[in-house]
Amino acid sequence: MMVVAMPESDELAIEKTELLDDETSDNLRYEIAAYPTDFTIRVLYDKWRAGQLIIPDFQRRYVWSLPQASRFIESFLLGLPIPQVFLYRERSSPKMIVVDGQQRLSTIAKFYDGQFDENRKFRLRGVSEHWNNKSYEDLSEDDRYHLDDCTLRSIIIQQLLPNDNTSMYRIFERLNTGGTQLNAMEIRKALYFGSGYDLLERLNEDGNWRKLIGKSTPDSRLRDVEIILRILALAHRQDEYSSSMKKFITDYMDFLSREDEDSLNRLEQRFKEVCYTVYEQLGDKPFHLRGPLNLAAIDSVMATAVKSFELLEPNLRNRF
Repeated sequence: MMVVAMPESDELAIEKTELLDDETSDNLRYEIAAYPTDFTIRVLYDKWRAGQLIIPDFQRRYVWSLPQASRFIESFLLGLPIPQVFLYRERSSPKMIVVDGQQRLSTIAKFYDGQFDENRKFRLRGVSEHWNNKSYEDLSEDDRYHLDDCTLRSIIIQQLLPNDNTSMYRIFERLNTGGTQLNAMEIRKALYFGSGYDLLERLNEDGNWRKLIGKSTPDSRLRDVEIILRILALAHRQDEYSSSMKKFITDYMDFLSREDEDSLNRLEQRFKEVCYTVYEQLGDKPFHLRGPLNLAAIDSVMATAVKSFELLEPNLRNRF
């Protein structure tokens, strides 16, 4: 009899009674400064080229067709109104995160650069005969000046209180509701890009970790990454926990994104040591108590081990 291996599910199986992110609301109230600025197209392009406009990693890729992009540019040339974009300014930084408006800003940059994609120059297509098949450089001097001076209303958002950037998560969550709804960890990935999130991705690829959670390939919706973040947050800040879990681990993600390289390296070494030791003593899938992964079990063992690895006794299996 031939045994056919079934393909592994793309989803991490977690006990239904356990929540990765509870939705409990809290009483926190933000103080936000939001003000409109009419940047010219040329200024926005210069900011883009200077790296001052940041597209979060998880933003959807550029999806406009050449005719769509051409009509967008033509709208400026015709003097038609354009929907505003939302930009989040981080504290003490000239950089702004594009919360809403990636397609519009990308199109402006592509037109000024003169390249629509790897294979095609950006020449306007499907527009008025006066501009059809023209690149930025092909436009008349008057049209270039006119386009340079056109404005795109930009709503600049900055958090004043509390003294962090945690409102960025909620703003992104509410503005990006179309298509497939992003889950909490996907939004964190979009917003807290950089070395802190890169660390979580590396930890998620650790072979012992993958054996402990019983899934050889990473979860497509980042639930395994979120469990690591949750473990680290509980290990280092359990005394500060108050409902909700979503806000608790989002706050820790914000902290992690600002840690220096040495601190992140030490954290990586500790987590991998814990995974090795726990796997050596408990074996495959020790936290699948009734079938799916039990978050309470993995929280209690892994967070404690990360926090107090030096005190971990050799009889972990008996104690577990």
